[in-house]
Amino acid sequence: MGHEPLDLRSGRIIAVDTATLRHAAASFDDIVDECGRLRASIADAAADLYGSASAVTVQDLIRRAERIGARAADLAGGLRETAIIYEIIELDAQRAAAVSAGDARAAADLTGRLDRLAGTAPDQAALAEMLVARAPDPHGALVGQLILGTLPLSGLGALPGIVAPLILGAGIGTLTAVKDAGLGVVGHDSRLRSRVPPPRLTLLAATPGSAPRSVAEIARRIPSGGAGSIRVERYAMADGGKRFALYLTGTRSIGGPGAFDMESNAQLYLRRGSESYEAARIALQRAGARPGDAVLVSGHSQGAMVGSRLALEGEFDVPALVGFGNPIQADLGAQTLQVDLRHSDDPVAALAAGGHATTIGAPGSVVAERTVDPLPSLGDLSATVHHLDAYIASAEMLDASADPRMDAVRERIGELADAASVDVFVFDAESAGAVRDDLAQRHGPAG
Repeated sequence: MGHEPLDLRSGRIIAVDTATLRHAAASFDDIVDECGRLRASIADAAADLYGSASAVTVQDLIRRAERIGARAADLAGGLRETAIIYEIIELDAQRAAAVSAGDARAAADLTGRLDRLAGTAPDQAALAEMLVARAPDPHGALVGQLILGTLPLSGLGALPGIVAPLILGAGIGTLTAVKDAGLGVVGHDSRLRSRVPPPRLTLLAATPGSAPRSVAEIARRIPSGGAGSIRVERYAMADGGKRFALYLTGTRSIGGPGAFDMESNAQLYLRRGSESYEAARIALQRAGARPGDAVLVSGHSQGAMVGSRLALEGEFDVPALVGFGNPIQADLGAQTLQVDLRHSDDPVAALAAGGHATTIGAPGSVVAERTVDPLPSLGDLSATVHHLDAYIASAEMLDASADPRMDAVRERIGELADAASVDVFVFDAESAGAVRDDLAQRHGPAG
């Protein structure tokens, strides 16, 4: 595994707050005005010092004030031009989304706004077009892994020579189909299209615990491989209130008996109800959560997708979602802090098709991405870069980051540290179909 640095951003294409740019430009305008007033004051004083030894020093101060004012004016202009560039890019992204959604009226309105803005700033429009053209393909690293990772198979005989292009074609074809279908990018108004019967939950453990202190600690609490698929922490807060934290496993099997199987994976991705989603709801309820209670949600792979759906459906208040290798990226609204860890060579994370083009989530929300293993090998076909251990390593890198957006992440996690006590519940979720099969084996078919 490599040690590629984390790339932190607020969105895939747009990671710039244009309002902040314009505010900064206005601040530099104030500096320009202040330099002008200062120059005038110094010039008045220079008239009284004409011919004296101090006159040279005063003239030097005047020139310095002029240089500072000119530099501030240049910076203000540059910031405003940059804001225009990114506004053009954002409008173009919104127009593409409207066209994809079949909203002709919105697309026409955005086209008009884009044309008007580009008409007043043709140079900035040309730069915006160049930036979009140079934007990295969100699947670039993975496609490279698919191509280079299958090359060794081509020299191992006839069968691998046939298998290699099949793997390559299937991989690239799947990514293209997903991107075209738009399933990986989920809007804030999306809701599940159907529901399924609830699975059977078994409480495996109930113990005292403590609050997590970092993103890496959250990742380490996600069930992975051992007993249990859902962990719930109940916090009795010092003010008498209660809060919860939910940790959800990734996919455990191709088919049953657990609720976190491939069938649930496919159902959720297709925006339908799943047993894994119902299991998460029931686990929260059995731990004492009621509709509207605050739940910090985290999950790996399918678990992150379940967490996204819990936040979208609105039964619980989700102040933060911490996702590791989430196959979708959902716009959870301005009240939910979204911490999204992705690996650019992870085939599961690639199902999100690059995610939203613009910034989503509460202020401070962040997408943290890196290429874990840039060197291709046969191991790429087992997707080790998607394993939770790889994401724990990325979480440790994120915790060590000095990026100012991490202040909001640390603050949101730190809210749980004020709890007077913490109770931990670990559940196992068994598929309803597996339960029926077990009962039939024990008691025979119903007569």
